[in-house]
Amino acid sequence: MIPKLLFTGFLLLAWSVAGAQVAIPALSQFKTKKEQLQRIAEMCDSLNVVEEYRQAQALARETLALIEPGDDARQSLFNFYIGVGYQGVQADSAIFYYEKSLRYARLARNNKRIVNALRELMYLYNYTDGYTTERDKTAAELNRVIDTTTNASLKNECYIKLADYYGVIGWREQELNYRLQVLGLVKTEMEQGRYKDTGVDSVNVGVAYFNIGDLYEKMDHYTKALEFYRQARPLLWNYKAGICAYFKGMSTSYIRLGDTSRAAQYSDSLENMVQRTYNITDGWSVLFNTYLSNAEYYLDRQNIATAMPYLAAAEKLIGSKITDALETGSFNYMMGRALSVQKKYSAALPYLVKAETVKQGLSADLYAKVLRALADCYQGMGKWQDADLYYAKYLPLRDSLDARAAKQSMANAEARFQNKEKAKEIETQKAALSFAQQQRWWLMGGIGALLLLAGMLFLFYRNKKRNADALETLNAALEAANKTKAKLFGIISHDLRSPINQVYQFLKLQQLNPDALSEDQKAALNSKIQSATGSLLETMEDLLLWSKTQMNAFEAQLQPVNITAVVGDCQRLLQLNSDARNLVYKTEMPETLLVQTDANYLQTIIRNLLQNAIKAAPDGTVIQIEAKQAHDKTELVIKNQGAPFTQQQYEQLISQEQSAASLSGLGLRLVDELSQKIHVKVSFHYDGVYTWSCLEFELNDPGI
Repeated sequence: MIPKLLFTGFLLLAWSVAGAQVAIPALSQFKTKKEQLQRIAEMCDSLNVVEEYRQAQALARETLALIEPGDDARQSLFNFYIGVGYQGVQADSAIFYYEKSLRYARLARNNKRIVNALRELMYLYNYTDGYTTERDKTAAELNRVIDTTTNASLKNECYIKLADYYGVIGWREQELNYRLQVLGLVKTEMEQGRYKDTGVDSVNVGVAYFNIGDLYEKMDHYTKALEFYRQARPLLWNYKAGICAYFKGMSTSYIRLGDTSRAAQYSDSLENMVQRTYNITDGWSVLFNTYLSNAEYYLDRQNIATAMPYLAAAEKLIGSKITDALETGSFNYMMGRALSVQKKYSAALPYLVKAETVKQGLSADLYAKVLRALADCYQGMGKWQDADLYYAKYLPLRDSLDARAAKQSMANAEARFQNKEKAKEIETQKAALSFAQQQRWWLMGGIGALLLLAGMLFLFYRNKKRNADALETLNAALEAANKTKAKLFGIISHDLRSPINQVYQFLKLQQLNPDALSEDQKAALNSKIQSATGSLLETMEDLLLWSKTQMNAFEAQLQPVNITAVVGDCQRLLQLNSDARNLVYKTEMPETLLVQTDANYLQTIIRNLLQNAIKAAPDGTVIQIEAKQAHDKTELVIKNQGAPFTQQQYEQLISQEQSAASLSGLGLRLVDELSQKIHVKVSFHYDGVYTWSCLEFELNDPGI
């Protein structure tokens, strides 16, 4: 549902994007201009979430004319939205509006808006020619923000952008330092339970571990890279793009260590996940870069026969799955290099020329390699003048990179020298302080002797009380841990029992009466069993990973979740159960419907409600699943025919202690308890034909 927007005196606000008119309904329910501007900001945020950047940009332009003079915070915000619309399309225009947003943010003294503008400018300065001075000044300002702010979220954003900055200029040690700072911060936020305020959850921690592993991989420390990749995997949960990157990192590190067999296992897992299971958009890019990495490994060893199939596989993805100019530029360089190694210079040249055209996005190291490859290619073709031209471009860049490396070494040496000087100064100060402290101790000693007896008595009493409190706390913690483990084992047992039983029944049928089925029926049955088993294995892995993280505290981790994808996973897991009853699903849900919740809690709730619907529905009937978004809430409804089940029966069942002994009772008790933890209202209705189970999610209102 599109929010209704209106400024006082405006009945209609519209904008034109690529020739299409988009009308914004009225906002008469908002009394003040402040509330109206707030709602338009929310609209821009919503458009950006679904990647409608140009529409958000057009709305922001219309809104700028309505902001009162002196309202610098909103001038900063809406100029920022305009910059977002240009990012990835017109870098210079994006920079212009981000810089404008930064000026207004400074006038408003709004640290959040300042850091947001600096963050985006840092990215654009890194990858746009002609902004080296601005880039370095922005890095210095982000360092000052880190030193002065106490806001953990702002610090984290600054650490990430500075790590990217040092990666671009080739200072790997500094980049590693900031990556480690990010990891330390998000781990602390997660362990102290402040993720609700800062947005840090286990996936953020997993990504931080992965980024450090990726950096070690770039530094050719592959054993160290594997160590961090392994720590990242359990924390990534079902973050599919992150898992794809994990498979790529493991494959690349193993192949660089010479263990091609284990590398192939991970690259096969990546291909299976991307091509056959999920068709993930980000996954295609990861798979493409894995092909290029494997090709590079074999090219470095002059093994052309093994490298070329990887390049052929990568080339098939260009156009259909890969359209990014930077990624296609990397492929063109690699293919040109492979053909040059085979002395097919005429065939190699067009690829290398295409690679050079995207120099703005290439790292300095890779661009230097492209220039060197072009020079060598022209030399191989006997075109000496062109070869000299490219050597003339290559050598200064190579010298600049060497000088940068030397500058980093000098900076590291200077830092070590400064540390030694500071250590000497500290030792001198310690000696002076030691003498002063000795005199102070003698003066305090007399007073201390008088208080010693009273202090000993006080300490004895306090320690006795503390030990008693500690024992009570320990007993409470043990009891809570036992309850948590019981809940987790109850969830795993309850959610897996029905799918496993259904697979067992189909296999038993095939064993006891194999001649009762035709070959086509057997093939269809085997396909269903294979599909259900695959979904079952995925669910088991997710449940076990979840249970590992929940052992100490049974707490929800709220984040945006695609409710349609969760319902689809539950349907696949229970497909055999529904097929056995000839039940048909009728679903009416948007492809992308996000709610703020815990994915694993929600999956457990939906899985239980769907199991109950399958059990209750008569054979050959329809199970309807609908999702819709009202003004202030999102609803998910599961309908089935059969024996009625009402809200009164539900409340009576979950209130009975003995219901824990039955599986149906356990399922509904889990639904009740988990729904309370993620703030979802569960209700049951009967309209004379259908029983409805309804989940209601409250919408969150974002601030400026």
